[in-house]
Amino acid sequence: MYLALRELGRAVKTEFLLRYMDDQGLRKRIDEQLDKLESTHSLARAVFYGQNGQLPYAGKEEQQLADACKRLVQNVIVCWNCLYLNQYLLQAPAAERQAVADAIAASSPVSWQHINLHGEFDFSDEALKDSLRFDLDALFAFRWEEPPAPPV
Repeated sequence: MYLALRELGRAVKTEFLLRYMDDQGLRKRIDEQLDKLESTHSLARAVFYGQNGQLPYAGKEEQQLADACKRLVQNVIVCWNCLYLNQYLLQAPAAERQAVADAIAASSPVSWQHINLHGEFDFSDEALKDSLRFDLDALFAFRWEEPPAPPV
């Protein structure tokens, strides 16, 4: 049974490699996904900037806690970006929504250049007065409507 499954796996791998070599679109999609994955790793390195990227904790539990905190910060950044992009799409004029949606689809929410990872963080009431407010009800209720076809 093992030998049969091993040969089947080889056949599947060979078929994929042949498709990969032949299909330029498949190669492009795979490269785009690999770029997005590398962006995730770059974000992790950016978030974890202290101690030269080393965990200075001896205990496994402390290391796991530090790693969980790093992942939490990464997820907060991605969540913020998703909310912001959805709000931007929601506020775009109907005629421009398709272009905005295409631009969002071509990008990735794994971006952090606009996030202050170093320095002071001011969460006082005064600093938060002008912060962006997301209308979550409107975001959840939003339904995509195709724009009317141009007259012929």
